[in-house]
Amino acid sequence: MGKNRIICDSTLACLVVQSGKTVVTFNKRTGWIDYLDIDGKPMLEKGYAIRPDFWRAPTDKDYGAGYAKDSRVWCDPMMKLVRFDYREMENGAEILAEYDLPDVASKLKMTYMLASDGKLVIKEALTVDPESKQKPQLRRFGMQLVMPKAFGKIRFYGKGPRENYIDRNSGNRLGVYTQSVAGQYWNYIRPQESGNKTEVRYWDMLDESGNGLRICATTPMECSALNFLDSDLDDGIDKFDHRSHSGELIPRNFSVVRIALRQAGLGCVNSWGAKPLEKYQMPYQDYQFTFMIQPVR
Repeated sequence: MGKNRIICDSTLACLVVQSGKTVVTFNKRTGWIDYLDIDGKPMLEKGYAIRPDFWRAPTDKDYGAGYAKDSRVWCDPMMKLVRFDYREMENGAEILAEYDLPDVASKLKMTYMLASDGKLVIKEALTVDPESKQKPQLRRFGMQLVMPKAFGKIRFYGKGPRENYIDRNSGNRLGVYTQSVAGQYWNYIRPQESGNKTEVRYWDMLDESGNGLRICATTPMECSALNFLDSDLDDGIDKFDHRSHSGELIPRNFSVVRIALRQAGLGCVNSWGAKPLEKYQMPYQDYQFTFMIQPVR
């Protein structure tokens, strides 16, 4: 892939950064990427920015262990943009967005690098307050992007073919798998987290022509893609308030892609109530995650 001249166009509302046929648009009010266009085709569903992801729809065992209540502050914490800046460099452009997260006594630093070859590197860094009295565990640390439904094909190199989690993946084999987004959700009786893959080296989201995005990281990551938002699968603090069933779910007309450094284990220590082993938990601590998005043509 050849190198292109980086073009930055800054207005009052947004920052548009272009490298060849890759165009990234940042919302200056929020700091998030609102638009990602490649070859003139939108890679993001309209109205959905690329955003941090600290939560998962509670599993039955999450309810039993109390996470649906104790960790819920991570579901949608307030994120106040305190700095947004950018600079042009010889081989690309770097964009910086910093946030205060008062609900969880933390700070978030997002660094984006669009290189002259069209690759977008995203670094997510969470810094917590060690003196905070409340130390709620995270359920996941990563990012989420919502793509048009046309990108309904998955190709990945990781553990598969079935859904798997860090404490429940020994029965899956490392390999290259091609699957559909529509086939990722497992119809548990009650809606909940589903479809995760561990030890992922790369994750492709493709349309019928084989074009789309490749996501990869410096270390193995966890990924999933569903036709549901977390809110579709989350029964709230008390699942008995809703008593919903997976058979009642209506798939969304888009693909929800989650890219994570890791998410918490399932906690299959007993049938109910036990937390995951300590090594599979996500304690209240600092986290850093770097991954790259590049075109697939």
